[in-house]
Amino acid sequence: MADHGTKVEVYNGVSTEDEPSAAWGWHQFPRKTTIIIGYVAGIAMFGFLFGNHKGRVEDIYIVVLGLAVLIGVTLYARHSSPNRKLPANRTTVTSHNKPVGHQEPVWTEDQHNLTGAYADLTTAELRSWNLPGVGVDGVESVPTPPHGLAHHK
Repeated sequence: MADHGTKVEVYNGVSTEDEPSAAWGWHQFPRKTTIIIGYVAGIAMFGFLFGNHKGRVEDIYIVVLGLAVLIGVTLYARHSSPNRKLPANRTTVTSHNKPVGHQEPVWTEDQHNLTGAYADLTTAELRSWNLPGVGVDGVESVPTPPHGLAHHK
């Protein structure tokens, strides 16, 4: 029996199963067409100001929406330009700007062994991390505050 189904083909990475018109090239609007249609639609919005309505609420919405369309199309036209030069990368201090030879501490081992940044914790700070042991202040136990579990006597 013959198969009369459609044959799936791929043109420039676009499948005819996704977009049937991909075979003859019509699968997106060109940039200039999008800009022209946007400007025409934005200007056409102001044509709605003339009509048989008596209130001004509609006029406010039409003007705001018309301006929003025109501003949006202008921003699209400026930022989607193929000749647009991107700004230079910022040179800020981040976690990626480590000096040469920097060795990041193993924080889990430091917490487990109470070394590094965890070596100077007080007993109360250890308890807030749910860690056993005596802190640098030498206090053996930290009393439970009255709002804690002590009120369940």
